[in-house]
Amino acid sequence: MVCRPLAGSVANKCWVNGNGRCASRDGRAKLGLQLWVMKHEPFQSIYRPDFEVVEERHGRLRRYPHTEQLPALHRALNMEFLNALPDHIARTDKRGNGFQKNLLKHAGMTFCNMFNAARTDGLHLHAMPDPDLVTRLVLVQQVTEETRRGVRHRFKYYGGAAFQPDIRISGKPLVFTDHVLERFSTRVPNKVGEHLCMLLLIFFGSPIIALPVGPNLAFIMPYHDTLLAFPFELEEDELVITTCLTIHEMNSLERQMPPLAFNVHYGAAYAVPRIRHWFPAKWMFDVYAKWERKVPLPPPLPVLPPGVRWHRVAQLIKDNEVDKGHGPGTTYNFLDHVPGPYAVEFPPSQPEPRVDERQLHKQIDSKPDWDAAFDHRDHFIVNFMDRKPPPK
Repeated sequence: MVCRPLAGSVANKCWVNGNGRCASRDGRAKLGLQLWVMKHEPFQSIYRPDFEVVEERHGRLRRYPHTEQLPALHRALNMEFLNALPDHIARTDKRGNGFQKNLLKHAGMTFCNMFNAARTDGLHLHAMPDPDLVTRLVLVQQVTEETRRGVRHRFKYYGGAAFQPDIRISGKPLVFTDHVLERFSTRVPNKVGEHLCMLLLIFFGSPIIALPVGPNLAFIMPYHDTLLAFPFELEEDELVITTCLTIHEMNSLERQMPPLAFNVHYGAAYAVPRIRHWFPAKWMFDVYAKWERKVPLPPPLPVLPPGVRWHRVAQLIKDNEVDKGHGPGTTYNFLDHVPGPYAVEFPPSQPEPRVDERQLHKQIDSKPDWDAAFDHRDHFIVNFMDRKPPPK
């Protein structure tokens, strides 16, 4: 058996053999190097048995899974996802209509969030639309760095050689402190191992507004019938999420007009959309009503009953969406037409919304100078030039 060093592994005293197994597990230390304890787990896939998922280390930086393993891991998981789907869903490409793309989206979400939210190998999957709105299975690589300000977590997304999206908010990369992951896993009820899948789904699965919570601005996220708040700071042109608050830790919540409405998007370029699919002011009042009701967090979803398998559920995707009113004529687009991980669908009976925030505010109350207010808000959203929210 030939052993090979992974990139950066000589410095880290770890060798991995050709089938993905760490030499430390096989007891085959080479060249008398001292072995470090590194994360390595058996890969959970029928398409790549006897394969070990390993961690990559460079000084104070850790990546899981290892960058060199991403193509092989993704290929096996993608086969597991697509091979169970009916051909008319699995073969959807950029030429597909809105209904076909919507079916592939919900197939991807079911595969990732129902069957793979908590994997024994510690891998995390997400279903994301590519620039052509074709949902791709994306493997999440967690990048952990020890800094003077504490442990920081960033996430890279691998959907194959042609799709590795750079996900940002208002042009800024997202960074999570270790405190966020710890607080989320302890405060939000979830099954063991699925907290990271749930966290990313919350950030990438709904519109986002920011409101003052105590002295800080925080992203306010709906979660079932309750809320979660994620205070953030700007550090060296990155948005650093500092903690996770449930509705019971949110001692105050302040409304402001117009609300700070954000988009999660691909790439560094970003401009605040003039036309949206949703009305941020109404969203804000709905959020505030939930905060006043103080509904507690729900318990974790029950474990799937025995016998429920992906290849069986995959055959029901179309029927489920037809029952919701979808079919030929379904409209499918990025939220607010901003390319990013969140796409929305509208059944044939519902025209695609076109919400002009400025115009709606002028119609509701013509006295304020809404153009000046929105210009100030949009400048803040894009540039974060000051640390205070726009004036009320």
